[in-house]
Amino acid sequence: MKSPVFVALTLGLLTTISHAEISCVADFSALGQGSMTVEIKPAAQEGRFDAIVNGRTTHAGMQPVDETVRPGLNFAVDSYSSEFKQFNSAERSLVHLHSLSETPATRDLIKLPFAPADVRRIKTFDLIGKTDKFGGQVLMEAFDERGASLGKVVRRVFVAICR
Repeated sequence: MKSPVFVALTLGLLTTISHAEISCVADFSALGQGSMTVEIKPAAQEGRFDAIVNGRTTHAGMQPVDETVRPGLNFAVDSYSSEFKQFNSAERSLVHLHSLSETPATRDLIKLPFAPADVRRIKTFDLIGKTDKFGGQVLMEAFDERGASLGKVVRRVFVAICR
């Protein structure tokens, strides 16, 4: 049985985490695009957030997606294979990020703040509320097996570290 103090501290920490705000800047200038300031703020409805890009609310009341990433993920998987179809959206995104960071045409431009093999969970915030042919615009935060943040990236057509 857990002590009341432990339960109170845990609930307080979870409340703080669920209401945490994120603010960072993704610099796409190396890719011929400008930078964008991204803010994620708690919305009025519990568990929901507002995405604010460059000072303008771009997706109000969104709910983040929090998914686990299996150890030993095959980053060389064919995106048209039956294996790839079994991946969750976080794993598919991670394979895409890895591909961009390894492809000769983009590896000097695309830098990740984490090694894809170290990621065990990804929390994704939809920044615009819709997908396009490139998967939309999202803020992704990667976590290791202990739950520590490994860093954030913004994915649009390309990817940039969000600092």
